[in-house]
Amino acid sequence: MSVKKYDVNFETRKEKFEKDLQEFVIPHGNFSLYGVQYDYENGCFCRMPNAVAKTVSEGVEYFAKNTAGGRVRFSTDSSVLQIKATYRILELMQHMPITGSGSFTLFEETENGEKYVHNFSPLPKEQTCFCDNVKLQGGKMRKYILYFPLYNDVKTLTVGLEKGAKIGKGKSYRNVAPILYYGSSITQGGCASRPDACYQALISKWNNVDYINMGFSGNAKAEIEMVEYLAELDCSVFVCDYDNNAPTVEYLEKTHFRLYEKYREKRPDTPILFITRPNVGINTDERYRIIYKTYRKAKRAGDENVYFLSGKSFFGNNGWNYTVDCAHPNDYGFLLMAKGIYKKLIEIDERYR
Repeated sequence: MSVKKYDVNFETRKEKFEKDLQEFVIPHGNFSLYGVQYDYENGCFCRMPNAVAKTVSEGVEYFAKNTAGGRVRFSTDSSVLQIKATYRILELMQHMPITGSGSFTLFEETENGEKYVHNFSPLPKEQTCFCDNVKLQGGKMRKYILYFPLYNDVKTLTVGLEKGAKIGKGKSYRNVAPILYYGSSITQGGCASRPDACYQALISKWNNVDYINMGFSGNAKAEIEMVEYLAELDCSVFVCDYDNNAPTVEYLEKTHFRLYEKYREKRPDTPILFITRPNVGINTDERYRIIYKTYRKAKRAGDENVYFLSGKSFFGNNGWNYTVDCAHPNDYGFLLMAKGIYKKLIEIDERYR
């Protein structure tokens, strides 16, 4: 017996493949790539150079190949869009749907905001590659944004459009340097149901400012090599969500202010927003104290470009309602985080409105 027998909306996607299309291997021309780069030597998309990632830790080297925060913007008048993607191997998780961890999501970008079009999701049996397509409205040039998976690596991505269709640049981000986010699995996007449901993507939908996702699941430990790399990235504000992956309170105490100092050596003027972990089912008081101490110490030293946001403010006293496992936010949890961080960013600078 199966739910699909009684509700066709739960029917497994049929494998679809359009043959008579013009294909574009990403990166390519008018397809503007954000949040990830292509590593031709290792044959995959990545969020930071592998040579740098491996100097940080084995875990960072692994998760840097996950495509969290990756996006492609473009425009076309095609009435069909197909993607073909290959993976090293599709990783399935117990507590995060494949629609967020291993799928691509397409939106049309209209004057009234993003309009959902389709979630390109591999079947569990499609361990190394999949192909899926969707009918588009077509008829005129329309702007689109395609979000990459939050977890899983992507070796190749090919976009197919009907033959004769026009292809052009997509919507541009505002003339503001990207927002840089650093932190744990929550920062990476665990456990959003779609790639566009993590808090960084939601904020970007609201203000059309580019962003860089440097969330490393279980491996955000403020290593010196990592901080030095973060300081090299051009950004308009550094949102430091470093907390969860410090293995102990003592480790956090040892490394949190050090992270601030090392970052400030290279970025003396970049605003820094310190965030503490959401208060869900655990005692966060000691970690809160350490992070607030960094903020206050920096302020007392005359740094007027540091800010603080308590994670306790995100979910209130019923945080478990907004997570999947009393740790990782569900979509509503990410929405609450996005609202809190967005409000704080506007307080820092009106450009983020």
